[in-house]
Amino acid sequence: METRKWKAFLRMNGETAVDSGQDIMTEFRAMVEYLKWIGVDYSMVVQVEATQAERAQALALEQTQPRRGYGKLGD
Repeated sequence: METRKWKAFLRMNGETAVDSGQDIMTEFRAMVEYLKWIGVDYSMVVQVEATQAERAQALALEQTQPRRGYGKLGD
């Protein structure tokens, strides 16, 4: 038997019913632990859609921050 290196790229889209944002992370932690258990070195980025309340809070913060003036490159 010989060992061969491989690299896989995987894109997943889905929905998860959650009670809190931590529930989603628990699901991904379980997947990561399984990958470690079978000997897979991994790199993962997870983008989670914000709730309506989080979007409203981000918008409110954005509107209260002062805007930078326009200038020339390097100013």
